[in-house]
Amino acid sequence: MKLKTKINLFSTLLTLIIMATSFTGIFLLYKQFAFQTEYTQLQNRANELMSGMSKMDTNMNINSFLRAYIPSNGALRIIDEDDEQLINMQATTTIERIPFILEENADYTISYWKDTPVIATNYPLIWPTGEVVTLELIEPLPNIAQNIALLKWILIAMAFIAIIPIYLASSLLAGIIAKPIQQLTMTMQQNITTNRYEQLPLKDNKKDEIAEMTTTYNALMHRLEDNYRKQQQFVGNASHELKTPLTVIESYAKLLQRRGFHNEEVAYEALAAITKETANMQEMIMQMLQLASANENVEMDLALTNIEVLLQEIALMMQQTYAREVHIQGHAFTLLTDAVKLKQLLYIFIDNARKYSEKPIVIMMNPAKQIIIQDYGIGIPEKDVPHLFERFYRVDKARNRKTGGTGLGLAIAKELADILHLTIHINSTVGVGTTVTISRKDVGANE
Repeated sequence: MKLKTKINLFSTLLTLIIMATSFTGIFLLYKQFAFQTEYTQLQNRANELMSGMSKMDTNMNINSFLRAYIPSNGALRIIDEDDEQLINMQATTTIERIPFILEENADYTISYWKDTPVIATNYPLIWPTGEVVTLELIEPLPNIAQNIALLKWILIAMAFIAIIPIYLASSLLAGIIAKPIQQLTMTMQQNITTNRYEQLPLKDNKKDEIAEMTTTYNALMHRLEDNYRKQQQFVGNASHELKTPLTVIESYAKLLQRRGFHNEEVAYEALAAITKETANMQEMIMQMLQLASANENVEMDLALTNIEVLLQEIALMMQQTYAREVHIQGHAFTLLTDAVKLKQLLYIFIDNARKYSEKPIVIMMNPAKQIIIQDYGIGIPEKDVPHLFERFYRVDKARNRKTGGTGLGLAIAKELADILHLTIHINSTVGVGTTVTISRKDVGANE
């Protein structure tokens, strides 16, 4: 069953239930109000009778006095203490004595006589002889019965007549609700068929749930399109970057086949080139795998880390491996972070400083819990700084090839920074050097 049909049936049924409940309430309230009105009239009649009884002359005919207070088409009875009927007066001869028992705290009782409701009530009355008797007032309510029956059929007829407009209104409501969902489904099917990322039109000044769903879907399509574009770009760049070392390896392998067996110098040259390009290709593949894993849900091994100790480990490795001076300055501090991932992040920038500068590298720690890596190398042109974290982006392809760069290091650094909730700010001047500032996101980077 389609959603539109479900909404239509459910809203129609719910509306009918609400309407039936309301009509039932109206019917019962009217019935109660009608009986209460008749009781009030009997009560007023009884009060007048008791008031007149107290002023009645002893010589006055009691029957003539009581006859004036008989309810319309009803009866008036006087019952003594032994439940014996002293007087029974009625407007018609068709009404027999209707026994009734008032419930405790009840003012009147309703019984039925020949399908006609009859209201009855009683009051204590002091008889002229001084005896306490019971006054019973009984009145049939044929008009009330007719009105109640008429109201019942009117409400039933209204309920049946209302089914058609209720169904049409529910159908219209279901169409309004289901239309954007149908548009969403159609757009998704078109996107699947055409491999496109079409978005839904969003009306201005709309802030309801449908508009929220449309906005969310459009944002999802935009993100999917952006990720697909980046994936295509990544695949294209990876293919291009891998093509170069493979071409070099193939060329030197052919050279080795032609002349390597007869010329030892050529053989050594070819093997050295193949080994170098294989290492570059292996490093590139490892970095691509690392980038792919960085986009997955990564478990964090958080611990309070002494940043100065971490920097000293990297500095010692640089000094031992590359014989480069690394000076650590500033105020030591601790940071709740994943030490392994932070060390990898810092190594990328320190290793870049080592590659593109000959002078000592300076690492500073300041009280704002920032790590500042300063080198005095060739620097980066201002136009290239915004693109540094793009995958395979290179400021100078020639110098990157010379230093063995793959164009993925800074992209990995950006992914690691996002995982560690850190920000990276790079400030560089050509011929002067580069400054990298790493900060917590709640602190912000120096501008």
